[in-house]
Amino acid sequence: MKRPAGKSSAPRLGSSPSHRLSSVGLGEVASTVGEGFLGMAVQLAAMVLVERRYGASGLGVYSYLIAFFHLAAYLADFGISRWVERETALLPGQPERTAAVWGDAVQAQVLVGLVVAALCCLSAPYDTSLTRIQEKVASYVVIGAAIPIRNGAKLRLAALHGLGKHQEVAKLEAGKRLTFLATLAIGAFLSFSPSLLVGSVLVSELVLLFSTAGRVSMPFPRVSRGWTARVRQTLKECQPLVFSDQAFELILYIDLVVLGIYLQAGDLGVYAETSFMARLFLLVPLSLRPVFRQKYCAAIGDASCDRAMQLFRKLSTVLFSAHSFFALIILLFYSELLGAFFTTQGEELLSFRLFEILLPGLVLCSSVMASEPLYEALGVKSSLRRLVTNVLTFNVAINLYLVRSFGYYGAATATLLATALYFLLFGSGLPDLYRPSRLKTLWGGAAAYVVFALMRYLKIQRPWTIWLLPVLFGLAYYCIGYFDTDARRQSVPTKGDAS
Repeated sequence: MKRPAGKSSAPRLGSSPSHRLSSVGLGEVASTVGEGFLGMAVQLAAMVLVERRYGASGLGVYSYLIAFFHLAAYLADFGISRWVERETALLPGQPERTAAVWGDAVQAQVLVGLVVAALCCLSAPYDTSLTRIQEKVASYVVIGAAIPIRNGAKLRLAALHGLGKHQEVAKLEAGKRLTFLATLAIGAFLSFSPSLLVGSVLVSELVLLFSTAGRVSMPFPRVSRGWTARVRQTLKECQPLVFSDQAFELILYIDLVVLGIYLQAGDLGVYAETSFMARLFLLVPLSLRPVFRQKYCAAIGDASCDRAMQLFRKLSTVLFSAHSFFALIILLFYSELLGAFFTTQGEELLSFRLFEILLPGLVLCSSVMASEPLYEALGVKSSLRRLVTNVLTFNVAINLYLVRSFGYYGAATATLLATALYFLLFGSGLPDLYRPSRLKTLWGGAAAYVVFALMRYLKIQRPWTIWLLPVLFGLAYYCIGYFDTDARRQSVPTKGDAS
């Protein structure tokens, strides 16, 4: 679709950078991955800070509000930032057309953001009465104010990504996260209510918005003839990008929001600790997704589908085996690991039981996270969107049913079922050669469980466990032939065939 340039201002950074994914430098990759690690570390540090200052109840209130904010902000973005990033990258050296895209995106995002923000503020009294965690009405007003600001900053970051300024984005994101953590620490030191700590999100997003102002110039939204038709067209183009990523993060946010309706803040805090361990478990694949996307797109863009296939299988094998071993370590040393981050008060066994329920789904997810960017690289992104939408719908429905009767055990079971469903359905829409070997993965999981059962039965002392565990794990995977080369070869499809 050809978009009129109108009166939108031209992009300030239209100097025709290289937009080929295969040419991304090592420094850009390292910055992007490092920012992902920093983001996870800051989230975890914030939870630890809140738990140590306010206890499990304060952590429950804080975790619920942060989950609510992320879900509301994700819906308010409506895929617009992803669309801007893609369209900007596809229009190098064409400042007028890029400015038209940016102008339409700003109008659409301001409209959607204000609608969601108004709903958050107007529904605040009802939201407060609906939950059992005793959060304050003001917290929803703060969230409503933060959403348009967050989306405005995210839109500018997406434009910078599209212009190839990945290192610049990484630095800006790092500054925002450190601002968030510093503001949170100040609020905790001043003994603010846990509900009001969500204000640190508003402060950090404001800092990011002002920081990006000098780097990319977005047109100011204007009401002109035909603007409603352009907004509708923009939202229609962005709609396929909604629910096309972040499946695991959204599942955990949904868990916390549903639990907040039925559980007290202290119980929700215990589940938030378990959620912390789940995020820690999947830290590497969550942070490395941009690298996977770059590698797959570069290989398929160069018509090297065979190389992409080999890379996919290697990454899936390495990630699953590494996370299976990591799962054994966490299960055997869970109390020590939990105590290293949180001030526990006897809830270690409960948290362990919840994590034990979540773990099989987490391990299965680790095996397919390396493959998610293949959908985009092969041009079948809509298939991933349908998959994620179906899994999230199932997760919400089963959460509402199970949490009402079984509390946090119900939420953990719902997450297990949702992640297992995601694993079983993953690969739909992909060519056969790019689909994960489910049977091989299940055999690997069974072997890891046998090792865990044996170690727990033997009750070996800690020093000997550290030496014996890798030996038994490696022997088990060798016996089942897990690292043998997959026999599925030949007839490698082209990108056109995949579509």
